[in-house]
Amino acid sequence: MEKVTLGHGSGGRLTQNLIQTILSVFPEQNLTSNLEDCALIWGKIGVTIDSFTVSPRDFPGGDIGELAICGSANDLAVRGVLPRFIAMSVVAEEGLHMAELSRYMKSAARICEDLNIQLVAGDTKVVPKGHVEGLFITTCAVGEQITEESLGMDRLQPGDKIIASTSIGRHGAAIGASRFNLNPENLKSDCAPLWPALKPLLALKGLRCMRDCTRGGLGTVMCEWAEGRNIGITLVEKQIPIRIAVQSICDILGFDPLYLACEGCAAIAVAPDDADRALGLLRESSLCEEAAVIGTVTEDHAGMVALQTEIGGMRVVDMPVGEMLPRIC
Repeated sequence: MEKVTLGHGSGGRLTQNLIQTILSVFPEQNLTSNLEDCALIWGKIGVTIDSFTVSPRDFPGGDIGELAICGSANDLAVRGVLPRFIAMSVVAEEGLHMAELSRYMKSAARICEDLNIQLVAGDTKVVPKGHVEGLFITTCAVGEQITEESLGMDRLQPGDKIIASTSIGRHGAAIGASRFNLNPENLKSDCAPLWPALKPLLALKGLRCMRDCTRGGLGTVMCEWAEGRNIGITLVEKQIPIRIAVQSICDILGFDPLYLACEGCAAIAVAPDDADRALGLLRESSLCEEAAVIGTVTEDHAGMVALQTEIGGMRVVDMPVGEMLPRIC
């Protein structure tokens, strides 16, 4: 009998299989019509939910409290939804220091204040020591869609340009470095709220869709778009922004930066005529100074992602099957 493995939490192929197993028992009329990270209900109401089990709870550039709010708020932002409300569930292990819990809640409150998000509901549970590692947080975010049309992968068209809003892989690299006691200079998670940087893009008529590159990284998002829309995507390796510190961690630990998690990076698809304007708007934000056009939607190799390598070859980008680095969010 098949069992759930850590690989089912990778955000890749096994995660898709796990999701399908869960959804298969629900009647079709009780499911949303798409599998975007944020669902649009009752007209223009956006809702999303996520759980955070990151280890370590404190990491370079953030902590579990900040991550919990940013993660859910970003799922709304990439669908053109203004984050307005959040509900939070806290599962704490017996023995967790109150001061540590308070510190994480202060981080969460700071992000809520920055984004004017109101905490409207919550729940707390305490479990015996050894039944959970310190603290797990679940957040459900709700907001209002402010775009005239709903953003989603179904809007992708051949010729569209793919933009990375910043350099990739920083969150996953920071978590990996922490676990293996590596301290590369200037390596921090990119954990940050995306709404302020993405809001100006919503006025672009050629904006197709956006997705935050969390579990599974940029590579998995590209595969989800290609397979979900049955179109091809060609990425250009030398155009993908990757910081030296991230590449160093990948070289040491054997990771592929395409699949490392981000927590403040969005993949953005725009009509070709709007690509330069989108880049200009993004680079006005301090979070997106490294924004770059990294690829193109194509009619070729439908359902697949191809990477044009720096040496001139072509490589197939597929979803990861195993778990490269568990508990990154």
